[in-house]
Amino acid sequence: MNMEFRRGYIVYKNSGDITYVAPHAGPALEIPTSRDENTETVASLCWMKTGGKLVVSGLPRKRALGIDFNRGIPPKKKSIALFHEFLKEKDTKELFEYRKLYAWSAKNETDYKKRLKIYRSFWNEVKQGNFIVLIHRCFTRLKNVPTLMDFTSFDSRGISTKRLQNAVDEINEENRAFFKKIEKAYKAVILLDEERVIQNIKRIYGSFVVKEPGTNDFMENLAGDLKVMEKYCPKDVLKKLKENFTPRNFLYACKKTLENVEPPRVTVEHVFKGKKSIGPKKQVISSRRTVINVESTAFMNYWYPHKTAEIITDIIRKLRKS
Repeated sequence: MNMEFRRGYIVYKNSGDITYVAPHAGPALEIPTSRDENTETVASLCWMKTGGKLVVSGLPRKRALGIDFNRGIPPKKKSIALFHEFLKEKDTKELFEYRKLYAWSAKNETDYKKRLKIYRSFWNEVKQGNFIVLIHRCFTRLKNVPTLMDFTSFDSRGISTKRLQNAVDEINEENRAFFKKIEKAYKAVILLDEERVIQNIKRIYGSFVVKEPGTNDFMENLAGDLKVMEKYCPKDVLKKLKENFTPRNFLYACKKTLENVEPPRVTVEHVFKGKKSIGPKKQVISSRRTVINVESTAFMNYWYPHKTAEIITDIIRKLRKS
């Protein structure tokens, strides 16, 4: 095994031709969810099973404090102009929209060039591979049900969506009993995470306020939760929540919704379609490479990392045979 400690990331190599990437594995500065919980653990277990290369970010994804490798290269002037706004972590639409597109903000031109060099070096390392697996975490919350792990083909640019769906269908059938066994714990963790979200909103705004979606991540995620409630929640419970949107009523509606949700499973582009993966789409996707993205729930990454790695490598094996 060969280890190379680079500026901003680490590379582990042994025999094998698959490249696993944990783009958000860096430290969680300011908020715990700013890193992808245990994705580097899952990626390392996959790498140990199949060999190849493992590329692990060592930077926080906060725009003023590090680099989000999953986003694109920012305009120099704009990145410098917004640096101090990101330090203040203001809740503005401008910063919200910037985070969707760009990988960092910079203190000055020298800082911008340093970050750009690290960003390019990271992706140059990744794109040496011909079979690339990007591993992320998705939240174990209501908006993502019934997903345990979500696979993305980048609109068949990384791999045929049909081939990916066929492999996932086989995995779901083979693991049906296991998924049913963990259903209760999975839904309990969702309910707990919704309580965490409520506490975060109260911490930031002073109360459980709900604004229009499109202003920040909290509101976008809440809108996703409510969309699931519309489908699964009993009508009387949902009506009570809409009339009196309190933390207690929200959590009760979450609980009643979960009672009607089907058992969890592996999905294809249910949670994530690759819209915000500007870095991978611009840097590594080409006709000569196979590229897949995995969004595994924090629940799977922490409770069942070995099983998660087993599922990912089983899907890779099926894809290589198809």
